[in-house]
Amino acid sequence: MSAKSRVRLALPSKGVLETATLSFLAECGMKVNRSNPRQYLAQINGMPEIEVVFQRVADISPLVQSGDATLGITGYDLLAEHRGYGDEEEKDNGRAEDLIMLERDLGYAVCRLVIEVPESWIDVSNCADLWHLSGYYQEHKGRGLRIATKYPVLTSQFLRRHNITHCKIFSPHGALEAAPLTDTADLIVDLIETGTTLRENHLKLLDDGTVLRSQSCLISNVDTLLHNEAALKVAETMLELIDARMQARNRSMLTAYMHGENIEEMQRTCVRLNQRLKGIVAENEFRVATSDLANTAAPEWYTISGVVNVGAPELLEIVGVLRSAGAAHVNVTPLTYRFAEVSSSVRALRERLKRLR
Repeated sequence: MSAKSRVRLALPSKGVLETATLSFLAECGMKVNRSNPRQYLAQINGMPEIEVVFQRVADISPLVQSGDATLGITGYDLLAEHRGYGDEEEKDNGRAEDLIMLERDLGYAVCRLVIEVPESWIDVSNCADLWHLSGYYQEHKGRGLRIATKYPVLTSQFLRRHNITHCKIFSPHGALEAAPLTDTADLIVDLIETGTTLRENHLKLLDDGTVLRSQSCLISNVDTLLHNEAALKVAETMLELIDARMQARNRSMLTAYMHGENIEEMQRTCVRLNQRLKGIVAENEFRVATSDLANTAAPEWYTISGVVNVGAPELLEIVGVLRSAGAAHVNVTPLTYRFAEVSSSVRALRERLKRLR
């Protein structure tokens, strides 16, 4: 396959996000094959039509928007800052765009963009308090609040929604957490995962100070998908595998072998089982899968099965219910993929592209 006919997928090149992305893709059946970790080009096993290119995560959104890459995985925070709008303005309005999200939440690199203020500001606990303080600074200190952040666009939009205009937003080099300690900023807007770094630097969150919720997302260049069938097929294949893997996460198939006089009796048994299991697991429904007709010595044995999404204690409760109903063996098999009749992500992509044609 020639290089020109390949579909380029941009992935993070460094740090925790690179490791997590490669692990996620492998989990979805798309293992990236890179013999040297310093290489910037790689392939995906079994998918020669994809050329993987490793880039700085901040460069992935511009690369996809320009069409130099068809697909990319990046943080939603960086995508929102690049596009200039976040959650509250995220909507499908049918406009032709250069850049669209194919999957908003990939389930890893989960974090929040938040306002962090010094712990010593005991009278500041929400955005209304911050608004009052900004006015006080302007009146008594002759300046607005100094806010350090790597996300000036999202920060500015959030502050305007809360009518906080007496402020100066800037993007310093180095760690943001040090800015209030060194008096180069009054407060910061930064990403947090666990909040440990925040507490170690004597900062606190505002009650309503979440600017954006973020995790990794899959993006694509819309023009390429509209005019390149090979690229669209690759995008749909990735969405199918990602969707099926995410639907299978933390889910297991339970298979139980039970004695019954006939198929009708087993169906009635399943109805009773499902009623008893409602208090343990909401989404499961056991059904008769097969009758063991191959075993002529005991044709009255049947197989019932169901998919569950529970922890170990609840799993033991379910097994107990099945045993009490006469199950001889209960097998538990973790799911790798769970394909729906139609992938909801693929269907959503096709509908959106149809509106943009």
